Amino acid sequence: MAFTARKAPQAANRAMRMRVAWRCDVDRLEVRVSITKLLLALIILIVPMSIAGLILTQHSDQSLDNAIGANFRTMAEMFSNEVSQYMLDRVNDVVAMSSDPAIVQAVSAGNHSGGNKAAEQKPVMVAKGSGVAAGILGNSASQVLRRRRDLDPRFLRIVATNDAGAVVAATHNPAAASYARNEAWQGVFNNGQGAIKIGGILSDEFSKSSYVTIGVPVPDPASSATVGVLSAAVDITPLLLRFRQSQISNGARAWLVNEDAHIISGPSADVFARVQSPEFGAIHDSVGLPEGTQSGWTMANLAFGRSIVGYAGTGLKKTYDNLGWYVLVSQDERQATAPIRVLSQFALLMVVLALCMLTLLSVYYYLHRSQRFAHLAEDFPVDHGRHAPAI
Repeated sequence: MAFTARKAPQAANRAMRMRVAWRCDVDRLEVRVSITKLLLALIILIVPMSIAGLILTQHSDQSLDNAIGANFRTMAEMFSNEVSQYMLDRVNDVVAMSSDPAIVQAVSAGNHSGGNKAAEQKPVMVAKGSGVAAGILGNSASQVLRRRRDLDPRFLRIVATNDAGAVVAATHNPAAASYARNEAWQGVFNNGQGAIKIGGILSDEFSKSSYVTIGVPVPDPASSATVGVLSAAVDITPLLLRFRQSQISNGARAWLVNEDAHIISGPSADVFARVQSPEFGAIHDSVGLPEGTQSGWTMANLAFGRSIVGYAGTGLKKTYDNLGWYVLVSQDERQATAPIRVLSQFALLMVVLALCMLTLLSVYYYLHRSQRFAHLAEDFPVDHGRHAPAI
């Protein structure tokens, strides 16, 4: 029993010494890797990955610009469709009014009675309350026009004239008894051939609105010949207000411009200010040629920096020569790509940092390798033949 008792402490001490020895071995555990092999492995891995990272970053920037440009082009097409649809709907409304039996009857009756020949020779003002004005405003055709204007407030004024230019129906007291010498009226009547015309944008001082005059020929139901002209002043203020917003999407802005680069409507600009659009100059080469595209996007180098410009034509010029309207959607490139550009710049920074670290490691390896053999030159000086052994 005494022998067993003395042996137990010895076994415990031996186990303790084994644990301490194992810990010492673990503490002395080292991983030895040749710096030459490490440098070679890093060069093989980092250099191709860095080049690939630079290429991918450049492609991602181009892809991002393409995506934003396509989005702006879609937005421009959407706005241009609204503009063309608004104008064409108003033209169709005026055409429908010109075919109303009451309007056709009033125009035809004025033609059969010879019209107002005196007014045809010399247009005169129609005095309010005069017999002529009362007769015009009180007939059934004028009542139809006033009812149509009350149903749709976008029609400010409507006037119907016969083939001599004499007013036969109106929603208001007409400024003249005849429009025979008016160039706009002559363009619509077109020597009896009839042509739909849309005038330029004007301002109405009373309603503080912008409007265009739409003139359509009044056809004869029997022969389809032009027997008169129906002209309507149509309010387009709701259409122009769409472009006067400070921004439409995350800083992007939209403009309605004419083919002469003047802004029709946009943020802090309208048609009466006669402001030139710098963005239109960037797309002029694309849309100025006969085979030019009607929609697309481009990267414009403007005075304040690069901008992404999407554009789309309204298509109204095919029918109306004076409506060469285009919609532009533009935004500064840095602002447009700001949410994603940070990630792209971070990836580029990581690539540059990896190349810098690899360069520093290469310099360290070169200097360390030179120092390893410097002491050999000191221990074994160069003998220039002064102590050459005798032969």
